[in-house]
Amino acid sequence: MADNQAQSAPQMPPGYYPPYQQKKSRWWIPVVIVVGVLIVFFSIIIGIFSAIGSSFSKEPFTVKDNSVLYLDFGKVVGESPSNNPFNFLGEESHATFFDILTAIKAAKDDNRIKGIFFKSTPNNMGLARANEIQNALKDFKQSGKFIYAYIETGREQDYYFALPADKIYMPSEGILEMNGFGGASMFLKGFFDKLGIEFYVLGFEDFKSAGESLSRKNFSDSSRYQLQVILNQRLKMFVDAVVDFRKMDRKLVMDVLNRGVYSADSLKALGFIDEFAQESDVKDMLKEKIFGKTKPDDKDKKLRLVSVSNYTDDLPEVKKENLASEKNQIAIIFAEGSVMDEGGSPFSSEKVICTKEMVKYLKKAREDKDVKAIILRINSPGGSVITSDAIRDEIIKTKKVKPIFASMGDIAGSGGYYIPMACDTIIAHPATITGSIGVILAVPNFHGLLNKLDITVDTISSNPGANSLNGLLPYSDVEKKKLYNIGKPIYDRFIQKVAQHRHKTFEEAHALAKGRVWTGEDALKRGLVDVNGGLFDAISIVKKRIGVPEKMKVRVKIYPEPVDEVTALLRMFGFEKENDDASTGNFFKKNLSAIFGVSRDDVYYFYNSMPDGMKQQVNYMLDILGISQKERVIMAMPYYMDIN
Repeated sequence: MADNQAQSAPQMPPGYYPPYQQKKSRWWIPVVIVVGVLIVFFSIIIGIFSAIGSSFSKEPFTVKDNSVLYLDFGKVVGESPSNNPFNFLGEESHATFFDILTAIKAAKDDNRIKGIFFKSTPNNMGLARANEIQNALKDFKQSGKFIYAYIETGREQDYYFALPADKIYMPSEGILEMNGFGGASMFLKGFFDKLGIEFYVLGFEDFKSAGESLSRKNFSDSSRYQLQVILNQRLKMFVDAVVDFRKMDRKLVMDVLNRGVYSADSLKALGFIDEFAQESDVKDMLKEKIFGKTKPDDKDKKLRLVSVSNYTDDLPEVKKENLASEKNQIAIIFAEGSVMDEGGSPFSSEKVICTKEMVKYLKKAREDKDVKAIILRINSPGGSVITSDAIRDEIIKTKKVKPIFASMGDIAGSGGYYIPMACDTIIAHPATITGSIGVILAVPNFHGLLNKLDITVDTISSNPGANSLNGLLPYSDVEKKKLYNIGKPIYDRFIQKVAQHRHKTFEEAHALAKGRVWTGEDALKRGLVDVNGGLFDAISIVKKRIGVPEKMKVRVKIYPEPVDEVTALLRMFGFEKENDDASTGNFFKKNLSAIFGVSRDDVYYFYNSMPDGMKQQVNYMLDILGISQKERVIMAMPYYMDIN
């Protein structure tokens, strides 16, 4: 028996030796040493970060009497708090859009605040958010307090913010770009043709033009039409505001816009501004407005300008009888940026919406017993189909537990509409850009480039369709049909879900789809949203739903929760337990310099030399290309619309 077993055992190949029988080892000793060294190293690093943090930490700010709220938005005004660990080095504003609205609303009844000083600076806000701030300033004026505005140079939006002011000042050499509203988009087909690269773009349907920048040299008729509708609405809102606040003739305002850019003296003569002044002169006027004529030795009578970020650190205390119960809270979840499967770079101010974070925030708000309702504040041009659907599913799960409302910001289109359409109520500003119900498929083909370089391609496969849609080979009509068959069911499901959530038939929803972009005003008329209003209107609606009187204040929980620079820095290096909330960005961006064979410094210098509008277009196209690395089908807005 033993002989048979020996004969049936597998024979070892020649040259193979049985493993060496080691004596019992003390393997754990080097492991303990390595772990100990790592613990000491991490402790030192954390200690250094803590020391850095203490050096940047600021003392609690106290608002003093006779202060002026200072509105200087900066380039980037986010919906949600930024977790960039290097905020203090850049131009990014620490104040969010919600902070700005809260500050203006609180300052109205705060006896310590005597008025508002607005200084115009370029920013990233669209007309929807700009109008919300303008309405807040208009409401502030009911207190009888003053608003002074100062503009050095700018465009219509900068002037739009200043309109509620009692006085608008400009230096004598100031310039305003008052020439109406327009937008420009880059089209890359000609560039790709020179390289021999072709993008096969399939959009569902006529108006779904997000891929046109890759496959055309200009706007399609459908795309041009829908963008023109948006521009016309912007023009009407702007002219209406100028006529209302400046008491000017509508024809005069239109004539001014038709003629073009204006210097300060022309603007004053036409009645668009009140006086010439330098910023220092305006500050002297503010000081005199508060204290009257002062003497040089009146050291206590100095102008105190309080920024929004400082003011929100010391808001007036709300009397207990004016504050709703702690058991009646509202959660606001901010969803901002392109919809992607992973988080963005911790070094960037660019926000993204990803499944992991949104599911976490929805779950926290859903399971918080003190939170009685949720507001999803969305500002997104769309992106990933899979991510959008995953977040929508989580919203459906959440609304079974407590009501959830959607508040749309400047833009909530395509995937940015797909996500909130499951909410109980959708509130969109009249100027919100929304809809864009459709999908696109964009597949690059490099066959022409290979021909230019005299590179040949040979194939081998196990099945007939194994090399289908291979970007190194020309696409056949059969393959293009396959691509259509991939996208059409996704598009139909999108329409069906719109029909389900908006209580329409498939045919009714389809008539409003086709990739068409709608303003919030038009979307309300067509039943794609429920109410026209801003973020604070959404809060009022939710208060009524949970039984909080309109005049009472309500506690609000914010997601994502704000973190200081040190916590963000620790998180970035993995020293904080929440470090898995966001990764370092998509593959395409991380490897951009490697793809083009240039250094990161070269890319950084070139990028920062671009005009802001071009940067936004590049960022949007990179987001779309990054998503396409993993997904064939995308739900995204036609273009990044920088209307100015």
